[in-house]
Amino acid sequence: MSTAHATFMQAQVDTAIHDGFEMAASEAGVDVDNRDFVETQAAFWAYLQLAQGHGAEAVYTREQVSAALNLAVDDMAEQLHGGTADDIDNFAVNAALTLLETPGASFEDITVECYGEDAAEVSRWLTQAA
Repeated sequence: MSTAHATFMQAQVDTAIHDGFEMAASEAGVDVDNRDFVETQAAFWAYLQLAQGHGAEAVYTREQVSAALNLAVDDMAEQLHGGTADDIDNFAVNAALTLLETPGASFEDITVECYGEDAAEVSRWLTQAA
């Protein structure tokens, strides 16, 4: 399914972000309410609001969501760790963007689509990054 010109309501974006970060935290064995994730999500919503008005009727393209989410992850990695995003952060981005387009995608679906790897291998990466 091509979503190049699709738009997503704020509730769809919120669900995808929430579920993507939940999945990353679960597979990595970290608390989803960790400082890194909380601050990244706050930055994401601030950047997305700058891209287009924030409100009940706000709609966003995949490109807007991707740009805001990647910027938030990179900025928080720099501010909190003085470096680049780790595997957990990168998986959260990939999971959220996949779930935006394919709600209900499983961990295995995301690992195959985004990494070309089986779920056990990506799970190992996430656990090691924790």
